[in-house]
Amino acid sequence: MERFKKLLVYTGTEEPEGAIARAIVLAMENGASLTLMDVIKPVPRILRLFKGVASPDELQRLLIEDHRAKLQEQVSEFYDASVPIDIVVTVGDPAMEVIREVLRNDHDLVIKAADGFRGAGRVVGSVARALLRMCPCAMLLLKPQVHGDFDQVLAAIDVDRQDTPHKKLNEAIAELSLEIARSDEATLHWLSAWEMPLEVPFELPMESPFHQSFGEDQFEDVFSIHAENIRTHLGELYRDTGMTEVSPEFHVRRGPAADVISDMVEEVQADLLVMGTVCRTGIAGFLIGNTAESVLADVSCSVLALKPPGFVCPVAGETLESKVVS
Repeated sequence: MERFKKLLVYTGTEEPEGAIARAIVLAMENGASLTLMDVIKPVPRILRLFKGVASPDELQRLLIEDHRAKLQEQVSEFYDASVPIDIVVTVGDPAMEVIREVLRNDHDLVIKAADGFRGAGRVVGSVARALLRMCPCAMLLLKPQVHGDFDQVLAAIDVDRQDTPHKKLNEAIAELSLEIARSDEATLHWLSAWEMPLEVPFELPMESPFHQSFGEDQFEDVFSIHAENIRTHLGELYRDTGMTEVSPEFHVRRGPAADVISDMVEEVQADLLVMGTVCRTGIAGFLIGNTAESVLADVSCSVLALKPPGFVCPVAGETLESKVVS
């Protein structure tokens, strides 16, 4: 993942060690900068009523120092002189503070371990979901158990969409998945799911008047031709990358994208899913697309999510001041 040069690891998770270890390896390989970040809650106002104890501001400062010391201790076991590490501790809402840090210092990849993940289960919790919706840069959600290389990488590529934002997003997903597979010596799968227009009539029984007016053979011919066209587009996308060290396996499946992607994750036993998040029309920046939202609710592998070109972060217009110790 050589394109990422400013890495940010959010450590406020149950098991951040895997994310820290992975980030240090990436930083070493790519000559990237690395920042570890934690976010703590504000000291409750009720403490102002107690006498003879430190002021709330002093307690907040002590808590920040304590969390900073713990981060320094955590990173000491991964210490490498070639990777200078900054430590940032802020106060507030975790997702919003991470986004503000990304905007302040132009980080291009946020790495976060999944919460509550014990061998099986879902990767995306509330903080991760908020980051996926609003964070302006790419995001890597890691299973806590992941310390080494990926073995099976699955990239979801929607070549049915030919508008410029989708094409650029496809190119980014293709190139990045190839880079990861090459670096980790992983098997790479490219998946494109497709649905025909008027999908409901196409799903009617073959004896229905709708189908009889076209003929069953014509349906099968159209489906076969369309699937082959998608496979051709995948081949063209691969050739355009100019990266020949890895040859992806192409998978073209008909059906709802979210279902197809989730099924393929299980079928190939993917340990990393690379996909894009595309905002719903009219609510730019606030909601990830229906497909991404459904997939991320189901999958139990690590996920690398990329934003489309032109993504507008809803936090960008805010005043980016917060209480920071770095």
